Amino acid sequence: MVRLANERGTKTLVLTDRTELFKQTIKALGRVGVAVEEIAPHRKEIYAGATIYLAMVETFKRRKHLFSFLTPGLIIIDEAHKGNFNDIITLFPESRVIGATATPVGPHFFELYTHIVQNIDVPDLIEQGSLSRCKPYQMVDDFSDLQVKRGEYTGASLDLHYNKPTLYKGVVENYLKYAKGKKTIVFNVSIEHTKNVNQAFLDAGISSDYITSKTSTEDRTRILNAFSSGAFHVLNNCGILTTGYDEPSIECVIVNRATKSLPLWLQCVGRGSRVIPGVKDSFVLLDFGGNHARLGLWNEPREWKLKKPREKAENEAAVKVCPQCEFVNFASARTCKGEDCDYVFPAPPKEDKQGVMVEVAPHVPDALKGKRPSTLTIDELIELQHAKKYKATYIWRIVRSRGESALEEYAHKMGYAKGWVLKQKQDTRTSDFNNYILS
Repeated sequence: MVRLANERGTKTLVLTDRTELFKQTIKALGRVGVAVEEIAPHRKEIYAGATIYLAMVETFKRRKHLFSFLTPGLIIIDEAHKGNFNDIITLFPESRVIGATATPVGPHFFELYTHIVQNIDVPDLIEQGSLSRCKPYQMVDDFSDLQVKRGEYTGASLDLHYNKPTLYKGVVENYLKYAKGKKTIVFNVSIEHTKNVNQAFLDAGISSDYITSKTSTEDRTRILNAFSSGAFHVLNNCGILTTGYDEPSIECVIVNRATKSLPLWLQCVGRGSRVIPGVKDSFVLLDFGGNHARLGLWNEPREWKLKKPREKAENEAAVKVCPQCEFVNFASARTCKGEDCDYVFPAPPKEDKQGVMVEVAPHVPDALKGKRPSTLTIDELIELQHAKKYKATYIWRIVRSRGESALEEYAHKMGYAKGWVLKQKQDTRTSDFNNYILS
């Protein structure tokens, strides 16, 4: 897009918020022959005759007095899920804006953008070999001690939960069990926690280093270069390498924290998803925060939508669907709250595996693997629904796309009332669905 804008003479402002992304963008544009005017901290003058301008967001804010002449026809933002770009967007109300992100979640999307263009999803990219397959494991633990403020676990409660020698030891032991010798990135909860986990790896004889917000620019560059070259196996960090860090050789991601943020979860895991053809096509994921249970698999299908700030994101509130009438209940409900339904939810089994790392399985029935949802019979769709690989609403869209006779067959086999069929026929929402190969 930048190359085409340059060819047309469209003044374009490209914004990033990480040094690594800034450097990657310069290299990428250089490969396609685009000259860039860099807006850097040391620059005292900005060339007004350029077509393409590149800046880090905070540098742009501090030095915007230098380019009062600039009225970009196009603004391109990398990692647009972050809100620190918003002020700049509002400076140029006449500019066209394109925001790129893997996780379009946040109130500013509804306020500043008009459309989400989702022409591909993680399962598609894995299927075509552009992203690595994930081998996920999750630690069974009790997180009832974590406190929530403004929709996320507090830093203080995370530090109290995780910053313990027994847990450092558990991280190291599971690394040795599932990812020994693999190049690994670890996401921790605080600077002190990061240092302590790093020391636990070193004490176990595993080559390790760390970076935090306190790491100098010179040391940060040196450590990242050393990690890239394979000088050590484990890189610890907290809040630094969650987005935009591009190191394809990462073979294992350790999420050593709990989060309620779907974007944070997906961005952290995504650091291991790069592919090296002929060398790496999968990565190991060790989840020490119960994030799979809370937020879902990294590689499950997701349909992103612009939502008003008051609306709940799809995975924000814990719910469960009644198997008898399909009414959506809060996860805490003991009995179904649906009209004229008396279904009693079974009590969850007592968990006796606390402190054990278990494999996270997607639960697609073996007989359905390799098929696409569009080819499944009604019986097979019901089997897929019961396997809990996909939400009931996704199955309903597939059935709805096949017309009234399919709805009636599905309802009959599921034991739904005629009113359910009528509601589906009256549903004005799209019946489009992602037709991924089941795996």
